[in-house]
Amino acid sequence: MSKEVRNTLLMTAFALVFGLVLGLVHEITAGPIEAQKEKSLKEAYQAVVPDATEFNDLGATPEGAAEAIADGDYNAEITSVLEAVNEDGAIGYVINVVSHGGYGGDIGFSMGVDEGGSILGISITSIAETPGLGMRAQTDPDWLPQFYGKEPGTKFTLGENVDSITSATFTSRCVTRGVNAGLAYVDYVLGGGEIK
Repeated sequence: MSKEVRNTLLMTAFALVFGLVLGLVHEITAGPIEAQKEKSLKEAYQAVVPDATEFNDLGATPEGAAEAIADGDYNAEITSVLEAVNEDGAIGYVINVVSHGGYGGDIGFSMGVDEGGSILGISITSIAETPGLGMRAQTDPDWLPQFYGKEPGTKFTLGENVDSITSATFTSRCVTRGVNAGLAYVDYVLGGGEIK
């Protein structure tokens, strides 16, 4: 057997063994990773609608709402909607949004909205913006709260009723568009099927 053939067989055997080991590691870690992801989402839901005791998945975004949001100037999508309930019944919604166009890519967040359409809270669940700049959307204690408790039907605009994060315009615009998309969904559902 020539040296080249032996080396090729050896490298193939190593590749197979390492492939099997990586597959095994994936199988072992997939469950705990998924469980942690679910735990993080439940914590986000509780943070945005603190009075809720249960969250019921309402299924896919209604076709008309999804199309209207896609046609709007939101550059975002609603990935899921949950009804927030407590012992008194339904108290609002959790809307999961993925907004496109951040400086570092998509920004995902959960937003809690009460039965009247006002924002109760926002929790960023996925972000890869610049540390010290765009990441402040997640860490600045004053930035996200400027969206909370506004009159139902409010459309947020940077520089008008939302202050931009200094040196992070892409991030600010991305989150603001996503919030508007979430509110447009709520308006669609509560307003009888029309995106405003």
